[in-house]
Amino acid sequence: MQSMNRRNFIKTTAAATAAGSLLGPRARGETANSMVCVVKGTDVSKMLAAGIEKLGGWGAFVVKGQKTTVKPNAAWASKPEQGGNTCPELVGACVAACKASGASEVVVPENGCSPAHRAFSMSGIEKAVKEAGGKMYSAKDGKYFKTVEIPDGKVLKKVDVVRDILETGCLINMPVAKHHRAAGVTLSMKNWLGSVQDRGAWHRNGLHQCIADFSTFIKPKLIVIDATRIMLTNGPRGPGEMANPNEIILSTDPVAADAYAATLFKKKPMEIGAIRIAHEMGIGMADPANVELVRISV
Repeated sequence: MQSMNRRNFIKTTAAATAAGSLLGPRARGETANSMVCVVKGTDVSKMLAAGIEKLGGWGAFVVKGQKTTVKPNAAWASKPEQGGNTCPELVGACVAACKASGASEVVVPENGCSPAHRAFSMSGIEKAVKEAGGKMYSAKDGKYFKTVEIPDGKVLKKVDVVRDILETGCLINMPVAKHHRAAGVTLSMKNWLGSVQDRGAWHRNGLHQCIADFSTFIKPKLIVIDATRIMLTNGPRGPGEMANPNEIILSTDPVAADAYAATLFKKKPMEIGAIRIAHEMGIGMADPANVELVRISV
């Protein structure tokens, strides 16, 4: 295991950007450190366990006797190796670990793009969730949603959100890292589109700002980004050109996690609108001076 200082973090991101390009103003002036844990390997169950241990163990996240909600990307009718959805083995490992840590139930909602029965089956996620003891469902019907106000939203003021996203003891965001035509890349903050009823409204009203606005409101306890294989082109559905970083990225700071993940696509994090806006709104940290990057190999 190697803990990277600021200089090494900047060197890591320098393949995609100069160090200064990560920096930007912080509207609220916070300077608290964030940690991003990057775990490299080929066994996703061991990778997840190693990352969670570094962040304090499952007890730091799962509330015994209460529900845990896991939000992967399961939007597309595509095969796991195509990278359109979160790795099913990773989702299954998370559900199993949450159950073993005392969650009363683990639910996995998704308001996807492809027909749910095809996306859930082709992705392998539904089977992995069921075998791990969780419940996956398609959140299409209005009965699954609750209307909430977004007090700090600049564009997004009100939104219908899946109830299990709002009403849970532990909320875990498990996106896949991939290319996206409209957003440049889709990472943890954009993954929340699969938890709202009207996905199109975000695209119509300024996608990057809506992503950041929602992130002022929704506060997952844990972010686990699947970068075991990443779709470099033709996202979000694919198929497209693929790469295999064999990494998962864990953090409690969505902005810091997304900033690191963006560099896997040779992108400057502050060039991604949602990351820049979220950093400037004080949602999280994209400045490497305030991010501790820890690498683990298993």
